Amino acid sequence: MRYAWLLIAVFAARFFVTAVAYPQLDGDISWQRWLGFEILRSGSVPHALGAETFTAAGAPWLPHEWLFSIAAALGSGGLGWTIFSGAVALCAVGALALAALEAERRGASPKAVALCTVVAGIALFESFGVRAQVVAWPLLVGFLMLLECEGPLAWAALIVAALWSNVHGSAALAPALATLVAIGAWLDTRRFTPRVRRLFAIAVASLGAICLNPLGWKLPAYSLMLLRNPSIRANIIEWKITGLEDPSFAYGAFALLLAAVVIGIARSYDLRVIRWERLFVFVAFCWLMLGAARNIALFALVALPTVAAALSEVVPWFARDPRDDENDRFAWIPRFGLPALAMSMSFVVAALLVHGESASRDNLADPALAALARQPGAHRVLCTDFAWCGLLVGKPNVRVFLDGRADPYPERVWNDYLEIARLRPQWQQKLADYRVDAIVAGRDVPLDQALAAAGGWRAAYADKRYRLWLRSGAAQLGAVRQTQRRT
Repeated sequence: MRYAWLLIAVFAARFFVTAVAYPQLDGDISWQRWLGFEILRSGSVPHALGAETFTAAGAPWLPHEWLFSIAAALGSGGLGWTIFSGAVALCAVGALALAALEAERRGASPKAVALCTVVAGIALFESFGVRAQVVAWPLLVGFLMLLECEGPLAWAALIVAALWSNVHGSAALAPALATLVAIGAWLDTRRFTPRVRRLFAIAVASLGAICLNPLGWKLPAYSLMLLRNPSIRANIIEWKITGLEDPSFAYGAFALLLAAVVIGIARSYDLRVIRWERLFVFVAFCWLMLGAARNIALFALVALPTVAAALSEVVPWFARDPRDDENDRFAWIPRFGLPALAMSMSFVVAALLVHGESASRDNLADPALAALARQPGAHRVLCTDFAWCGLLVGKPNVRVFLDGRADPYPERVWNDYLEIARLRPQWQQKLADYRVDAIVAGRDVPLDQALAAAGGWRAAYADKRYRLWLRSGAAQLGAVRQTQRRT
């Protein structure tokens, strides 16, 4: 870890600045904050979509981010936002540090840990943000670390699984991971040792642990539903199949995968060196990563200790130097000097990021959405990027077609949304059927061009990137509908 601390400090600066200074990089935080306020107001977690949408009100909804949403609501501005977003960044840093420490525990050399920490940190970039899944990263790493413990401490994995289930739906992985580790441990020893029996018991008990949340047994069922939902997998970028066009994979996770394959081939002649419990977990996350880009970060955190330890054993240059453990007069350098230097570097990097070119705050159609808020009357809104409409959830006088919650919307709504967005034959009829009277469109996307050519729509706002379209007479119609509801 003597070199890895420097690298982790640089990644920490990047994560903290991104989280604290650029709050508008992720549209989900808006509806999650609204959800948190709703839970605090009502004292319960909603189980269905409400009147904030006009296409699927009453559809079953399992908001597995409920605890994160409460924290987002409490930290919605000022110092609260700094504390909340900084805590999320700390989770990413903590996950990376835990994975590096696990690599060191497995006997990896400082050079191998440092190299694997670099590529793993890069693999986290694309998925990082003020998001519930980031809070789950250290819980995943901690769960796997506890499973490797020889004594009763392994039972603490159940506590981690229960906490994990209240943070993010990925907690449904816990029983499967514990089962894979248990089977692998049995194959490694070829007998039912006390540890093997304990691991199988933890695998069974974790089924109950992940139900210790307001959603109960519905949480694992929900997670399985997501894996089978074709609309989610086809229309959300993070659920698409991983490829080299994903920077976090191309410049990060791919290096870990390639190193693992090469080392695996080099060691294939001797099956006695294989630790089946680690191999099963590695292969499982490799399969998850290749199936969906959102899992690149998870794979990198799991692969870091495995690849670093293997590099130290196979490649002479990465072999651990016995002098690394000597207690000589220069021992203070890695113990105190490098962490101090790392902290200094993190402040420098953070300052450069803050004063450098800022990230775009205009990637969520904020100007067009603000223009919509100034329009009189009530509106039914469709966004050509449904994540933009997440910023409208819960806003007065606005109801959305589809928003960033995405998961609970029925397949028929997704099909109708694609019918409109992709200008299929019935797109105009669908707009009329749903009585859509406001559309926030990316400039020059197909729907934007079609509305410009079609009659009955006017551009109420336009800039270089976005346009707000209102159905002709929409303001008057919206005002009439609002008056009718009041009456």
